[in-house]
Amino acid sequence: MVGTRRDRGSGAAVTAAPDARPRLVYVVPHLSENESEHFAHIPALLAALGSRVDLAAAVERGSPPTRLAGVRLLLRVPGRSRLGRVLGTALTIHRCARAGYRTYFLRYSTLFVTVLILTYPLYRHRILLWRSGLPDVREPERRKSLRHRLQDVLNRVTARSVHCLVTGPETMVPIMAGLWGVPRHRMRLLYNDVDAGRFAPLDAEARHTARKRFGWNGDEFVMLFVHRLSYRKGARLLAPLLAEVSRVVEAADPDVRVRLVVAGDGPERPRLEREASDPALGGRMQLLGAVPNHDLPELYAAADCVVMPSYEEGFPRVLLEAMACGTPVVTTDAGGSRDVVGAGYPYVARVGDLDGLVAHLRSLAVMPPEERCALGPRLRRRAQEKFSPQRAAEMIEAML
Repeated sequence: MVGTRRDRGSGAAVTAAPDARPRLVYVVPHLSENESEHFAHIPALLAALGSRVDLAAAVERGSPPTRLAGVRLLLRVPGRSRLGRVLGTALTIHRCARAGYRTYFLRYSTLFVTVLILTYPLYRHRILLWRSGLPDVREPERRKSLRHRLQDVLNRVTARSVHCLVTGPETMVPIMAGLWGVPRHRMRLLYNDVDAGRFAPLDAEARHTARKRFGWNGDEFVMLFVHRLSYRKGARLLAPLLAEVSRVVEAADPDVRVRLVVAGDGPERPRLEREASDPALGGRMQLLGAVPNHDLPELYAAADCVVMPSYEEGFPRVLLEAMACGTPVVTTDAGGSRDVVGAGYPYVARVGDLDGLVAHLRSLAVMPPEERCALGPRLRRRAQEKFSPQRAAEMIEAML
């Protein structure tokens, strides 16, 4: 039986779902129109998930829309100060409980999961917590601070206190279980997803127009880096990588000029700005700063390849976005990266192997354009078939 009601806490009109459908609160850490983080992928997942479960969404920060497809109950967590956010989170949990929701899925929401654990005796909710990646990877000159040590303790406590620790891809399951001391029977596998309708290749004319607008010449081999500008993501390798790839490629074919385009922001940006202005690089590095996620598909599709020289990864959406756009990738085997591109994909280097990355990039740069373009459809098919929002929604539903 289907009916309507009004949630007393939010005042939002709610359509009652069939009793057989499981209920879930998906906690969204941040959502806004110009989202530059990967949280911009969440609406597509919610739309797919909402066709399977009775779905509520609690948005912690940002300026979300008034409606999200697939979501029956949309709540904005109130509060600006730290204390205000704690109280606002508790109020949101109470509203969800009043509406009949007692199962939560969370990513990167330390405050929310902490309040859930503290309020468990009151509401008896079920907590599914996503974690992936290795937090101990940091700059060689940077010691672990007291704040980081306390964060590690909190992460370990929360990982052991929730009902299920969710991670992916396959490589990360035993890693995360060992890192946080979680029994394997409480681990669950979940894939990240990419909307292959939004992230898609460009036809030849549109690609030519986009490259011209970005200021890229037709004879340039354009390498694209999209990530947080941090040590963990290999930002310090970008300048030496560009210098060496330029040297070997332009020596092999003087008619080809190499360009590196960097999209992102983070603590390594001042270093990259200094390196980009170095005359030795000859203006080959182009820094774009943070780019809204909705503008990234065209950037991916216009580039010749995406390079990801990370020291640390979990389940990198950068690779999924590039693959969906049909753009070849060169990556390290950090975290679950090899799982994402597939066992037979050739352009994967060991973590920290600059020479290996250079060799892979040179291979792509000197490859005939039609041969390089032929790599794209295979990568896109893999993204569509294995990492779709519908596939991720099925996996979440199975956990319920």
